[in-house]
Amino acid sequence: MRIDIAVYEGLDELDVVGPLEVFRNAEAGGADLGTRLVSRGSPELLIASHGLRFLPDAPYQPGADLVVVPGGSWVARSEVGAFGEVQRGDWPKLLGAAAASGTVMAGVCTGTMLLAHAGVVGHRRAGTHHAAWDDLAATGATLVKDRVVDDGSLITSGGVTSGIDLALWVVERFFSAELADGVARQMEYPRTRPAGV
Repeated sequence: MRIDIAVYEGLDELDVVGPLEVFRNAEAGGADLGTRLVSRGSPELLIASHGLRFLPDAPYQPGADLVVVPGGSWVARSEVGAFGEVQRGDWPKLLGAAAASGTVMAGVCTGTMLLAHAGVVGHRRAGTHHAAWDDLAATGATLVKDRVVDDGSLITSGGVTSGIDLALWVVERFFSAELADGVARQMEYPRTRPAGV
Protein backbone atom coordinates (compact mmCIF):
# COMPACT_ATOMS: atom_id res chain seq x y z
CA MET A 1 0.00 0.00 0.00
CA ARG A 2 1.37 3.39 -0.96
CA ILE A 3 0.45 6.28 1.31
CA ASP A 4 1.31 9.82 0.28
CA ILE A 5 1.10 12.72 2.73
CA ALA A 6 0.60 15.96 0.81
CA VAL A 7 2.81 18.71 2.21
CA TYR A 8 2.98 22.45 1.69
CA GLU A 9 4.25 25.63 3.34
CA GLY A 10 2.47 26.59 6.57
CA LEU A 11 0.94 23.20 7.40
CA ASP A 12 0.60 22.10 11.00
CA GLU A 13 3.53 19.94 12.08
CA LEU A 14 1.49 17.40 14.07
CA ASP A 15 -0.91 16.86 11.16
CA VAL A 16 2.05 15.40 9.25
CA VAL A 17 4.40 13.97 11.85
CA GLY A 18 1.69 12.15 13.85
CA PRO A 19 0.37 10.10 10.91
CA LEU A 20 3.88 9.61 9.52
CA GLU A 21 5.08 8.05 12.78
CA VAL A 22 2.04 5.76 12.97
CA PHE A 23 2.47 4.55 9.39
CA ARG A 24 6.22 4.03 9.68
CA ASN A 25 5.71 2.12 12.97
CA ALA A 26 3.07 -0.04 11.27
CA GLU A 27 5.49 -0.75 8.42
CA ALA A 28 8.16 -1.74 10.95
CA GLY A 29 5.54 -3.99 12.53
CA GLY A 30 5.02 -5.90 9.30
CA ALA A 31 2.42 -3.90 7.35
CA ASP A 32 3.04 -3.88 3.60
CA LEU A 33 3.02 -0.12 3.21
CA GLY A 34 5.30 2.76 2.34
CA THR A 35 4.73 6.37 3.30
CA ARG A 36 6.13 9.46 1.61
CA LEU A 37 5.86 13.20 2.12
CA VAL A 38 5.00 14.62 -1.30
CA SER A 39 5.07 18.20 -2.56
CA ARG A 40 3.36 19.82 -5.55
CA GLY A 41 6.59 20.26 -7.50
CA SER A 42 10.24 19.45 -7.02
CA PRO A 43 10.92 18.95 -3.32
CA GLU A 44 12.10 22.17 -1.69
CA LEU A 45 12.62 23.06 1.94
CA LEU A 46 9.26 23.82 3.54
CA ILE A 47 8.52 25.70 6.75
CA ALA A 48 5.57 24.52 8.83
CA SER A 49 3.30 26.75 10.92
CA HIS A 50 5.45 26.48 14.06
CA GLY A 51 8.78 26.84 12.30
CA LEU A 52 9.74 23.21 11.59
CA ARG A 53 11.83 23.05 8.42
CA PHE A 54 11.72 19.84 6.39
CA LEU A 55 12.34 18.47 2.93
CA PRO A 56 9.63 16.38 1.24
CA ASP A 57 10.57 12.92 -0.05
CA ALA A 58 9.30 13.30 -3.60
CA PRO A 59 7.08 15.31 -5.93
CA TYR A 60 3.42 14.28 -5.98
CA GLN A 61 2.53 11.69 -8.59
CA PRO A 62 -0.88 10.03 -9.06
CA GLY A 63 -1.28 6.40 -8.06
CA ALA A 64 -1.16 6.31 -4.26
CA ASP A 65 -3.66 4.04 -2.53
CA LEU A 66 -4.26 6.70 0.13
CA VAL A 67 -3.51 10.42 0.20
CA VAL A 68 -3.40 12.14 3.59
CA VAL A 69 -4.01 15.90 3.54
CA PRO A 70 -2.85 17.86 6.59
CA GLY A 71 -4.25 21.22 7.63
CA GLY A 72 -2.78 24.31 9.18
CA SER A 73 -3.27 28.07 9.22
CA TRP A 74 -6.88 27.82 7.97
CA VAL A 75 -8.48 29.98 10.64
CA ALA A 76 -5.81 32.68 10.24
CA ARG A 77 -6.69 32.92 6.51
CA SER A 78 -2.96 32.99 5.89
CA GLU A 79 -1.30 33.08 2.47
CA VAL A 80 0.54 29.95 3.58
CA GLY A 81 -1.22 26.90 4.95
CA ALA A 82 -4.47 25.23 3.93
CA PHE A 83 -6.36 28.46 3.21
CA GLY A 84 -3.57 29.74 0.97
CA GLU A 85 -3.47 26.42 -0.90
CA VAL A 86 -7.21 26.65 -1.54
CA GLN A 87 -6.75 30.18 -2.91
CA ARG A 88 -3.94 29.09 -5.24
CA GLY A 89 -5.90 26.05 -6.40
CA ASP A 90 -3.00 23.76 -7.33
CA TRP A 91 -3.41 21.17 -4.57
CA PRO A 92 -7.23 21.10 -4.87
CA LYS A 93 -6.96 20.16 -8.57
CA LEU A 94 -4.51 17.35 -7.81
CA LEU A 95 -6.57 16.08 -4.86
CA GLY A 96 -9.81 16.15 -6.82
CA ALA A 97 -8.20 14.15 -9.63
CA ALA A 98 -6.78 11.63 -7.15
CA ALA A 99 -10.19 11.07 -5.57
CA ALA A 100 -11.81 10.70 -9.01
CA SER A 101 -9.27 8.00 -9.89
CA GLY A 102 -10.30 5.91 -6.85
CA THR A 103 -7.64 6.92 -4.34
CA VAL A 104 -8.87 6.92 -0.74
CA MET A 105 -8.60 10.45 0.63
CA ALA A 106 -7.93 11.38 4.25
CA GLY A 107 -8.17 14.88 5.72
CA VAL A 108 -6.46 15.71 9.01
CA CYS A 109 -7.90 18.67 10.89
CA THR A 110 -8.39 21.57 8.43
CA GLY A 111 -6.90 19.43 5.68
CA THR A 112 -10.56 18.47 5.26
CA MET A 113 -11.16 22.02 4.01
CA LEU A 114 -8.69 21.43 1.18
CA LEU A 115 -10.59 18.27 0.28
CA ALA A 116 -13.92 20.10 0.48
CA HIS A 117 -12.71 22.80 -1.89
CA ALA A 118 -11.30 20.11 -4.18
CA GLY A 119 -14.83 18.74 -4.61
CA VAL A 120 -14.00 15.54 -2.74
CA VAL A 121 -16.33 15.98 0.24
CA GLY A 122 -19.56 17.30 -1.30
CA HIS A 123 -22.48 16.35 0.96
CA ARG A 124 -20.62 13.46 2.57
CA ARG A 125 -19.99 13.01 6.29
CA ALA A 126 -16.78 14.71 7.38
CA GLY A 127 -15.05 16.29 10.35
CA THR A 128 -12.49 19.04 10.83
CA HIS A 129 -11.02 21.29 13.53
CA HIS A 130 -13.75 22.86 15.69
CA ALA A 131 -12.77 26.37 14.57
CA ALA A 132 -13.60 25.40 10.97
CA TRP A 133 -16.91 23.58 11.61
CA ASP A 134 -18.97 26.43 10.14
CA ASP A 135 -16.68 26.70 7.13
CA LEU A 136 -17.00 22.98 6.42
CA ALA A 137 -20.79 23.01 6.82
CA ALA A 138 -20.96 26.01 4.46
CA THR A 139 -19.41 23.86 1.69
CA GLY A 140 -22.43 21.53 1.89
CA ALA A 141 -20.69 18.78 3.83
CA THR A 142 -22.55 16.81 6.49
CA LEU A 143 -20.58 17.99 9.50
CA VAL A 144 -19.77 15.28 12.05
CA LYS A 145 -18.19 16.50 15.27
CA ASP A 146 -16.31 13.26 15.95
CA ARG A 147 -12.58 12.78 16.25
CA VAL A 148 -12.44 10.37 13.27
CA VAL A 149 -15.09 10.00 10.57
CA ASP A 150 -15.00 7.14 8.07
CA ASP A 151 -17.18 7.64 5.00
CA GLY A 152 -15.72 4.89 2.83
CA SER A 153 -13.29 6.46 0.39
CA LEU A 154 -13.15 9.61 2.56
CA ILE A 155 -11.69 9.53 6.07
CA THR A 156 -11.46 12.76 8.07
CA SER A 157 -10.56 13.84 11.56
CA GLY A 158 -11.10 16.83 13.82
CA GLY A 159 -8.35 18.44 15.84
CA VAL A 160 -4.59 18.70 15.59
CA THR A 161 -3.64 15.46 17.34
CA SER A 162 -6.50 13.60 15.63
CA GLY A 163 -4.14 12.75 12.78
CA ILE A 164 -2.70 10.06 15.03
CA ASP A 165 -6.18 8.59 15.54
CA LEU A 166 -6.91 8.79 11.82
CA ALA A 167 -3.67 6.99 10.97
CA LEU A 168 -4.29 4.28 13.57
CA TRP A 169 -7.76 3.78 12.12
CA VAL A 170 -6.25 3.47 8.62
CA VAL A 171 -3.87 0.80 9.94
CA GLU A 172 -6.78 -1.08 11.53
CA ARG A 173 -9.04 -0.77 8.49
CA PHE A 174 -6.47 -1.84 5.91
CA PHE A 175 -4.34 -4.20 8.00
CA SER A 176 -5.59 -5.25 11.44
CA ALA A 177 -6.87 -4.01 14.78
CA GLU A 178 -4.10 -5.98 16.45
CA LEU A 179 -1.42 -4.09 14.54
CA ALA A 180 -3.07 -0.71 15.17
CA ASP A 181 -3.42 -1.44 18.88
CA GLY A 182 0.21 -2.53 19.00
CA VAL A 183 1.37 0.72 17.38
CA ALA A 184 -0.80 2.72 19.80
CA ARG A 185 0.73 0.87 22.77
CA GLN A 186 4.22 1.47 21.44
CA MET A 187 3.45 5.18 21.16
CA GLU A 188 1.66 5.14 24.54
CA TYR A 189 -1.34 6.74 22.86
CA PRO A 190 -4.99 6.18 23.94
CA ARG A 191 -6.59 5.90 20.50
CA THR A 192 -10.08 6.85 19.34
CA ARG A 193 -11.95 4.95 16.61
CA PRO A 194 -14.79 6.30 14.47
CA ALA A 195 -18.14 6.29 16.27
CA GLY A 196 -20.02 3.03 16.00
CA VAL A 197 -16.96 0.87 15.30
